[in-house]
Amino acid sequence: MLKKSRTYVLPIAGILGVHGASAGQLEEVVVTSQKRAESLQDVPVAIQALSGETLEAAGISDTFDLQIVTPGLVVNNTGPAPQLFIRGIGNRLALAGLDPSVALYVDDQYIGVAQAAQFEFADVERIEVLKGPQGTLYGRNASAGAIRIVSQEVDDELSGKVSSTLANYGAWKVSGTVSVPVSDTFGVRLSGLVSKRDGFADNISTEPGVLDELDDGDYYALRAKARWDITDAVTAKLTLGTSEQDDTNGYDNVVLGPPQYSLGLALGGQTGTKADEVASDTSDTTKAQSASAALRFDVAGDYVDFASITTYWDYELNAKPGLDSVNLELDGTSAHALGFVGFPQDADSFSQEFQFVSSLGENLNWIAGLFYYEQSQSWEGLVDRSDASAAVGGPAFLSQGAQVADTTAYAAFGQLTYHLNDDWSVTVGGRYNYEEKEVEVSQSNYFPVTTAPSYEDDIDWTEFTPKLTLEYAFDAGMVYATYSRGFKSGGYNYTASLINPLTGEPEPPVDPEILDMYELGWKTELLDGRLRLNGSLYYYDYQDLQVTANVTSDSGAQANITRNAADAEILGLDMDFTLLLGERTTLTGAMNIMDSEYKDYNASAQVFNGVLDGTNQPGMRAVGYDASGESLLRAPDESAYLTWTYEVPVPSGRAPLSITYAYTGSYFFDFAVVPETSALEQDSYSLVNARWAYYTEDEKWSVALWGKNLLDEDNYFDDINANPAGIRGSHGTPRTYGIDVSYEF
Repeated sequence: MLKKSRTYVLPIAGILGVHGASAGQLEEVVVTSQKRAESLQDVPVAIQALSGETLEAAGISDTFDLQIVTPGLVVNNTGPAPQLFIRGIGNRLALAGLDPSVALYVDDQYIGVAQAAQFEFADVERIEVLKGPQGTLYGRNASAGAIRIVSQEVDDELSGKVSSTLANYGAWKVSGTVSVPVSDTFGVRLSGLVSKRDGFADNISTEPGVLDELDDGDYYALRAKARWDITDAVTAKLTLGTSEQDDTNGYDNVVLGPPQYSLGLALGGQTGTKADEVASDTSDTTKAQSASAALRFDVAGDYVDFASITTYWDYELNAKPGLDSVNLELDGTSAHALGFVGFPQDADSFSQEFQFVSSLGENLNWIAGLFYYEQSQSWEGLVDRSDASAAVGGPAFLSQGAQVADTTAYAAFGQLTYHLNDDWSVTVGGRYNYEEKEVEVSQSNYFPVTTAPSYEDDIDWTEFTPKLTLEYAFDAGMVYATYSRGFKSGGYNYTASLINPLTGEPEPPVDPEILDMYELGWKTELLDGRLRLNGSLYYYDYQDLQVTANVTSDSGAQANITRNAADAEILGLDMDFTLLLGERTTLTGAMNIMDSEYKDYNASAQVFNGVLDGTNQPGMRAVGYDASGESLLRAPDESAYLTWTYEVPVPSGRAPLSITYAYTGSYFFDFAVVPETSALEQDSYSLVNARWAYYTEDEKWSVALWGKNLLDEDNYFDDINANPAGIRGSHGTPRTYGIDVSYEF
């Protein structure tokens, strides 16, 4: 039988009611957010920890669903380009040359490309959402926080699970996992998932060659884990993974705002008039593939534990595009007004980290480490397929060129916690970061007309990100005060040789963002262990924001430009709780209240041409706009969720019923400076999910009925975008329901 070594990552205890609870108390939740296994209640960091059981009960199956049970998290999606925001901090558009603001990890693997953040969860043990800058332990691109998806480890006994799902929209999913102890010292775990679904929206376009449905799903993932206990003190773990997506997830774009100003409608196109209807010239799917490998060695010492973590990751998006297919149209109509053809991307990364963690010490705990990271990312271009362009003699296909951006990063970090006495502790940490980026722009490999000139450049930055925490422990828990700095890497626009149409000069490289956080937090267990109540009050001083905006010259030339254009501040309150109400009932919930403001931001805003010149001229152009005093985009003032779980009495086995209610307050996707652009505001909305399951007495078989968005809320959007063709939006997921059947051994 495989042994469980000291460095083995401890499992999280789910939020359980009677099932698994001890004497009417909540079970301990163990996390590894500080690079060591600790009780959630002992970590002075704002963490929302969600067990696999909690995710299943709330109907959370992918990265987009995660925002339902994580107040303060917003996940938007422009076709194949997800955007994650935590507490108002995120990125709108991160192509080759720029990076996301939320550090996303699957086990030890860092996902450094924003477009790769779209995937379903498979064989997940827990998810940890670390809110606020994590500059000391997670470094670059963790200014907003970090999301850690932790998969199940190799078991020390033969075990496994097979699950199948049938749902409306022709959806089906099959997943399975098996863990095999090959010998007393070696074991493997294999897991896989296949998921398919018809489109949420019918395409009413009569154009030849277009897809009949959009916003469908087609995804699979495989993972293999091996663990070898080489000696009593040394353990090796190897993880291999692959995934593939081939669908039109998020492509159900429709015209929003006054229809007379839509360029696509002016060209004779149609648009959908209902949430389940689109009119699109999309004729091909998004094809994304990934492959990953991670090798970890853990060595347990008498005084210091050592870990070596080596990772490799490869990602491809639409690797072989063609001029005869449209992957994503951006005008919301069946006309060829504005669309992408191909937009191929390729990225690969390598990282090496060494960690030294103190294993003993009543008064002093510390961690130190070295980190190396390199990434190469290419993007072949945003290609405009426009009937309007062709009608005036312009090119029907246009590329801004092929861009390759190479990143090399080094870091040394350390964090030390000293217990002054039984009540007081102080934590001091810091990370020294060095980063270099090189960029090259050349003629597109796929498209005949390239507007960007050839270009090469490189730049480097250094940044120190400190952390200081003072912690006071008492009988019911603790309170803590933290100062922490985070930074998001600088970079280059796509393209790096981009000419600002207003100035006629090339855009300079983008400098890093800096975020200073001041946080007062608490973690408590009350009512004899039946109530867990955690929270934090935080203030952000956010400097040199990397902001993406569309600018327009007097001649009508437009360009999307990302630059350091703003400072901001955010004041907020995060709270989460779990309460055992009685023998069979549990309440779990969380909330985020936030007040955000741009302190200094000379922005641009899209306004309809017809509004500017007093005509019905379609399309939009960018105008200068002073956004100082405005709330941050994609930052709702309030968001919350509540899950009620009740163990329905049954003669044998158990039958938990869970109902989840989630609320998100209104926020803006972009600045709405005139009434005609009010569609850029996402109104507040509510979602209700429910799941009723039955588990046999031996816990081997289960069947569950479930529903998501049961009230069929259709006034929320995955994305709303203002562009030269007008305003278009992609509706959120409609009401879905189905049945799960599982067997576990």
